[in-house]
Amino acid sequence: MKELFHKKILNNHIYVWKMTSSYEDQIKNPLLNSTELISAKELKSENRKKEFLSSRIALKKIFNKELELKHHKSGKPFIKEAKHISISHSSNFLALAFGKENIGVDIEKPQNRMVKLMPKILSEIEFMEFKKEPSIDLACKLWGTKESILKYMGDKKLNYKEDIKVNTTSLDVAKYLKTNFKVEFKKIENMILTYVVRSDKTK
Repeated sequence: MKELFHKKILNNHIYVWKMTSSYEDQIKNPLLNSTELISAKELKSENRKKEFLSSRIALKKIFNKELELKHHKSGKPFIKEAKHISISHSSNFLALAFGKENIGVDIEKPQNRMVKLMPKILSEIEFMEFKKEPSIDLACKLWGTKESILKYMGDKKLNYKEDIKVNTTSLDVAKYLKTNFKVEFKKIENMILTYVVRSDKTK
């Protein structure tokens, strides 16, 4: 695994790693314990196995200690070493964000399929604005924003169209119900990293 990016924002850290090892090589990593190896083996796809192990390897490297990554019933991850944590995997990339403040993170590769997803995740007004200047990168950023807010909230039942509001021209702001978010993006190789924090925490 190779660390590509690290940034401190507020009381949080954001990392991006590139998964360079095969699953066969990963299972030889001395940082992994038997419980983690057994859990990974039970997963169906090799890609999911790599994602499962890579997040644990990265966290142990960052904290330089043995730790346990678990998930709430909602699916939101947690560790004892940080009050909040958010994780995203895509195309052999891993994004981790953790610290004292709640934060949501997403990493995606811009693709044509994201443009096709826009009618499903954008409100009618948002989609009308998107159609004025549609692009793959814009679609990726809009998807990443809504996905990051979902991870921030830890509620998979959120309605992307109705609950999460984005501005297709001012991409640095978004809203979930009465909560306002500051949104930031970072291009890393061929990926777009998105992360969100509450706007009132940045003042």
